[in-house]
Amino acid sequence: MEVLRKKLDACRLILDNSIETTSVRNMNWLNDFCAALLEFASAVHKSLSDRKQNDKSHASEELVCLCLTQIMVCVRQVECTMKLASGSAVSASHLYFLDRIRWCLQRLLHLYSREEAAEDSQGRSFLKLLDSTLDTLALFSSNNEENSDLMNFQHTPSEILGLSGQLRVNIDLLLGQTLGFANVALQQDKRALSALCQKVIRELNAFQDECKVPNSSNSNLKLKAMTLEQALYQLEDFINDALLRLVFTCFLDFQKFSVDKIRTLLKSSSDDDAIADEFIADFDVNIDRATQIGIFAIAFAPNLKMKTMMRSCLASFESLDTTLIPSLQANGSDLHSDVLEQHFDEEVAKFKATLQEIIDSRAFLGCCLEILTSGISAAEKHYEKVPLEDLLEMALFVLEHFQVEVNRTVLAETKLQIGQEYLQQFIRILRECKAILMCASQVEPKRIIKRFKILRTILRKLHGCIGASKYREEGPDDLESHLMDESQEELTETVSFLPSLSGIATSQGSILYDTARRRRLARTHDTRPKESYHQNIKSANYSVRRRESLRTAMFKRQNMAESKRIYTTISNQSANLQITDILEQLTGMSTGVFEC
Repeated sequence: MEVLRKKLDACRLILDNSIETTSVRNMNWLNDFCAALLEFASAVHKSLSDRKQNDKSHASEELVCLCLTQIMVCVRQVECTMKLASGSAVSASHLYFLDRIRWCLQRLLHLYSREEAAEDSQGRSFLKLLDSTLDTLALFSSNNEENSDLMNFQHTPSEILGLSGQLRVNIDLLLGQTLGFANVALQQDKRALSALCQKVIRELNAFQDECKVPNSSNSNLKLKAMTLEQALYQLEDFINDALLRLVFTCFLDFQKFSVDKIRTLLKSSSDDDAIADEFIADFDVNIDRATQIGIFAIAFAPNLKMKTMMRSCLASFESLDTTLIPSLQANGSDLHSDVLEQHFDEEVAKFKATLQEIIDSRAFLGCCLEILTSGISAAEKHYEKVPLEDLLEMALFVLEHFQVEVNRTVLAETKLQIGQEYLQQFIRILRECKAILMCASQVEPKRIIKRFKILRTILRKLHGCIGASKYREEGPDDLESHLMDESQEELTETVSFLPSLSGIATSQGSILYDTARRRRLARTHDTRPKESYHQNIKSANYSVRRRESLRTAMFKRQNMAESKRIYTTISNQSANLQITDILEQLTGMSTGVFEC
């Protein structure tokens, strides 16, 4: 530990001295910093290899990987800002990324300055809590005689009450995390989430009441346990489905509410324009949704590298929350906001690519198929061009999904590689749908909808050939044949698809950075009177705007002039990816090889 602390101190010393030596032509300090960081990472790698793995050491390893990854991201941004020349705007960006590096070093120093290992700041995931709860219920509901744990379980009143109490604790945490997800879920999913949570509460109360009955029969306990199990399974299934629908909406809103569009809107609007406030609020809601999706993805990521990549994206979003939009509101044309916008766009691209690699292909296609079916049905009742354009954009996310190498192998594994042919047909009809929408004013709505029906037919076949137990012997039909087939198909079909992600964990704590906004939210949460889950669940039925952040409070557009003054003052005063992968990157950087 002492060796690691000394190496961290060396990194911090170089960073502190960098403020005095930084110039456009002097990058020696950055090379020195990377070399020192490489020594620290090498020592950490050796330390982790020698240490016995357990839950606490695993949490420490995850924190180390996150901090090192964030430092790598910020170092590249610092090098870019130094190349961009001089000026106060660049200096603000430069200091912003230095502050993030300094914060990560401080977190690492704190980790290695205490005996105990780091705790998981996000708590137990939805997946782990659910598994633990179902394992406990299995003691009452399972008939598996080969399971020695079940055979040796003594149904004494004290043991039953103890297990009942543990179930209450776990399910309370499950419902709390479910409500966190419900706050950002799509409006049509909120009511169902509320009803499912209430059902779980009713069944849990019924089970606990039965546990309190003296000399309760095993058959009664088994019945109550099985009913509670079923309620939990229903809740998990619906969260998985709702999450997939949210992924498509989140990806679409990254385009609808982009930083560039916010910049343009702020330039063209007046200081008291409510439209800009609404646009920024929608941008904030989407970041909250991305965070919830990311937490799910972390719980289901297959390895430490994928977990770290996702955590790093969420940490960047967290840090940019109090910086990016204020820089646009204060002076949207300066270079500082340009640098932050580019950084945000890069992190969004990483977030989407990482999520696409984690998501199950069959589930992703199944959800898109469900969305297409619903959209086509709505268009037949009331034709509008914009919703169809949104459907087309969502269909394009399927192409993005199969640009990931891991997902391309799924197509190659289909019988006769039929999936590859279906994907090419899907691309062709996508182009046709895009072309017909471009001249929509000259085409009858029925013809436009017909093209989208063909798109749905091909997507259905692509979905059916992935992961299916039996495949058709013949090859794919010609594209023209879909024109005849589609008119005979039912529009209101039931689409079934596998859940792709499991586990959700929401927390009042931060991903990495202790922003002022997070501290304020934590204080609010601690001082807020405790409400029953029944009261909280009912609130999930309503559309919930993003909770007010310190940034939102400071930079109301009604006080734009004051916001500019405050932000300028703050800016001027601002002084798998696994370890082996990080070492390889650091080695190149420490020799002076930088790529932006």
